[in-house]
This record gives sequence, C-alpha cells and structure tokens, in this order.
Amino acid sequence: MPEMIVTAAAGAIALVTNVVSPLKTGWKGGIAFDDHVRSLRASSLDAQLEVRTGTDVGLALMTTYPLLVDSVLVAYWYRGSDDVALQMALIDVEAFAIVGAIEGTSNFLSGRERPYGANCGNGIPNNTNDCQSSARYRSFFSGHTAVSFTAASLICAHHEALQLFESAADHVACATGLVAAATIGTLRIVGDAHYFSDVLVGAVVGTSIGLGVPLLHHYKRAEPGPEQRSDFRVTLVPGLGGATLLGTF
Repeated sequence: MPEMIVTAAAGAIALVTNVVSPLKTGWKGGIAFDDHVRSLRASSLDAQLEVRTGTDVGLALMTTYPLLVDSVLVAYWYRGSDDVALQMALIDVEAFAIVGAIEGTSNFLSGRERPYGANCGNGIPNNTNDCQSSARYRSFFSGHTAVSFTAASLICAHHEALQLFESAADHVACATGLVAAATIGTLRIVGDAHYFSDVLVGAVVGTSIGLGVPLLHHYKRAEPGPEQRSDFRVTLVPGLGGATLLGTF
C-alpha cells in the first residue's frame, strides 16, 4: 500500500509539473564544461531536429524494455510466473513515476533555457514551436537521460537479482541498457536540447532511482535449496521496514 501511494503521488506531481509553465528564473547559458561540450551539437538545425526525434524513439524503447520484455515476455510468458511479472512491473512503474516527479519539479523550479534558445531569432525563427513553447525553459535536467538511466538501472537490478536469463546474457542486458542510456544522453547534447550538466545530473538521478527503488524493496536472490527448481517465482515476506522480495527459480 505505501508503494502504491508513493507511485500515485509521484505520478501526479510529474503530470502537473510537466504541464504548467516553468518559473521565469532567467537561467541561461552553460556552466563549467557546458559550452565546450556543446561543440558536439549537429551543424544544422535540421540535423539537430532529426537527432532529437531519434532520442524520442530511443526513450520509448528504453521505457518499454523493462516492462514489456523483462516483466511480460521473460518473467510472465517464458518463466511462467505472474507473481514475478507483477512485482517487477510495479517496481518499474514506481521508479518511473518517482524520476518523472523529480525531473518535472527540477524543470519547473530551475526554468533553465535550453542551449538552442540562444539562437532563437538568430538562426532559428522566433515563431517556431521550440522557441515559443515553455519547453524552451525545461533544460535542467535532462528527462530523456534520467528516464533512460532509470530504465537501464532497472534492467540491471532485475537481471542481477533474479538472473532472468540464467546466463551471461543477464550481464549483457545490463551493459547494453547502460550503453543505450549513455548514447541517448549524448545525443541530447548533439541535438542541442541539453547542456552537458543537464545530461550528467539526469544520469546520476536516473541511476540512483533505478537502483534505489529495487533496493528499497529488499531485492535479493534466495539461496538455492537442495533441489534445483525449474520454475521461477517471487515471494513477499515480512522484513524490517517493509516487505522483502525473494526471487527463486
């Protein structure tokens, strides 16, 4: 019950903070290495827009994988455990809701102008949606990066704790997710949608949430019994501070 309340509250915060316009803080320009790393941006506006579209697709794939592949296809269909599938999906949804709430709140309070905003009226027509909409002031921090790293960290947590594939493929899935998340973060810079600092903070926050939520659920693998089982299941048992999630095969 507490987890459901947290998920609902975080989801509501994420929704509201992503709908209302950010505060007008006047925060513009880069900090530290931001301006130097910004040199990675694509040379033309059309190329930048194409890159941003690519990151939208990448984000959709990243958020889909832990829910559809790990929970539904592997745990539910392949392993035949609806309990595992349900618990994994609930953990995923909670993590995504929390990171969405944090990212939305940060965007709302910081009101940082995106790097391309400096070119509005000078290379980018002022009447474009990018320059006119409130999304222009949602740079800090990168939501694409945060959510992607949350997804990648969830993939790592599930595969390392439950050994979904029971092979080295579990490590490969984890590594691939992290590489994909890092690629999306880098492409947000290439698309001139975020500064390096936006992407760095997004990666840290996303990783912390993606690993932290499963750990708060006491995600651990049970010791194998005298008879190796071929089925796959998760059991919730009482534990200090809440329920403990035990995975067995």
